Amino acid sequence: MLFREPKNNGLDCRLFGSILNINDECPFHNLIDLYIVELSPGEAVMEIPAQEEHLNPMGAVHGGLIFSLADAVMGFAIRTLNIVSVTVEANINYLKPVYKSDTLTAIGKVIQSGNSIAVAEGLIKNKAGETVAVARGTYYNTSQFLDLPEHFNTKSL
Repeated sequence: MLFREPKNNGLDCRLFGSILNINDECPFHNLIDLYIVELSPGEAVMEIPAQEEHLNPMGAVHGGLIFSLADAVMGFAIRTLNIVSVTVEANINYLKPVYKSDTLTAIGKVIQSGNSIAVAEGLIKNKAGETVAVARGTYYNTSQFLDLPEHFNTKSL
C-alpha cells in the first residue's frame, strides 16, 4: 500500500526515477513494505506501516526492522548524491517501542560526503512524530550511480 506519490525535491529526474526503481525492485524492501516518501539532495524520507509480521515476541516492532529502515534511509540519502555505497559501520539507539498499526517514518541525511567515505544519520519517528530511534552510519563510496551533467555536484555537503 503506497501512502503517497514520492516527491522529488530537486534531484535530476533520471536519478530520482532510478532510485525509485531500485526501491520498487528490491525484494527485501517489498518484503518489509518499505516506501520512499521524498528525496532531496543529501536527504531521503521513507516509511513502513507496522504490521503483524513486523512484531517481536513481546508485541512490539522488531528492532531489526527499525534498523533495516534506518540503514536503507541513510543509504538512499547518500544515493541522492549520485553515489553508490555499501555500509561499513552503523549503530542505532532505540528510544521508544513501536506497536502494530503505527507508521514508521525515517529521515536520512548525509552529514559528510568525501571521495571514499560518507557519513549519514537517520531519525526514525512514529506517527505521532516522536523519535523512536536514532542511527548513524559510515558508507564506502564504490562509484557514481549515473553519468549526470557536470553541474550536478555531489560534493556540496
